[in-house]
Amino acid sequence: MTDIFQLPSFYMPFRARVNPHLEDVRPRVRTWARSLGLLKPQHSDSPHGGWSAEMFDRADFTHFTALTYPHASAEELELLSGWHSVIWCLDDVFLPWCEALDDREQILRRIERLMAFLPVAAHGSGPAPEQPLERALADLWRRTAPSASTSWRVLYTRSVRQFLEASLWETDNLTRRRSPDLIEQTEMRRDYGAAGCSALLMEHSLGWEITKDIRETRPFTVLINAFRDTVDLHNDIVSYPKEVREGVARNNIVQVACELHGIPLHEGVSLVDRILTGRVRTLDETVRTDLPQTLHDLHTDQHTQRAVLRHARAIQGWAAGSYHWHKATDRYRSAA
Repeated sequence: MTDIFQLPSFYMPFRARVNPHLEDVRPRVRTWARSLGLLKPQHSDSPHGGWSAEMFDRADFTHFTALTYPHASAEELELLSGWHSVIWCLDDVFLPWCEALDDREQILRRIERLMAFLPVAAHGSGPAPEQPLERALADLWRRTAPSASTSWRVLYTRSVRQFLEASLWETDNLTRRRSPDLIEQTEMRRDYGAAGCSALLMEHSLGWEITKDIRETRPFTVLINAFRDTVDLHNDIVSYPKEVREGVARNNIVQVACELHGIPLHEGVSLVDRILTGRVRTLDETVRTDLPQTLHDLHTDQHTQRAVLRHARAIQGWAAGSYHWHKATDRYRSAA
């Protein structure tokens, strides 16, 4: 009997809302992407991904950001949509890039070239952009960095670098046919899933940065890791059929679970869903109990407590919005 993939009934206690500026911002984001050349086909003939205007339109990334940042102003939503469009473009073209370059040193130089458009010290000091992704990064950073502190810029650029370098790890696994274990996969997925970038962009969207003393507490670390795991595990389950079609499922945690435990697909999906549910519960419990207690122990003032908890609840809403978008988007469905 064929083991057919079936989505589980996901546990999601948080509520998703949609940004009221969606319909106004969506065409502006597409115009921005087209003006930079970001909608031109890239590696569209590769069986392992690629990028095109059709893929951009089918995914509807502005709908994604409208669901994950429902509080953002129209201007901020446009900026956030640009960031997430670029991150997904990088995710889709990274493996075809690596296959085309076929040289690790060239790939590392490509990563350094991209990072040069996100200078921490002086946001106008990068090289002249030549490619669409370079132009997009330079433009997004020009609109993001001036209102951010140096410490936030350090954290954000580090998160982008981790995303790119972890994507190289992912590619190495595919080319070497190496299967990671569940713990390694989960830890690395936190980086190449780019949810760390999203958590920092949440601070930018709210106009309030988490201070160093709070960021370094255990409950805040637990919050961010539970958020990243929630987003990434859910995406791995939903995207599994697409990744099988593209031949890149080796780094999908469903596949990892099936191979590691020698279990059929439906049991692998069920196992990952149980882990996912546990991480969602941790995300809930941390915001309800552990984080408020830590803020009290640190003797933070009422304004700081409200700001931190607003960020934490917005992170929960981000996860709910991501779940909603995954049901609505055509990104993970077979093209007709």
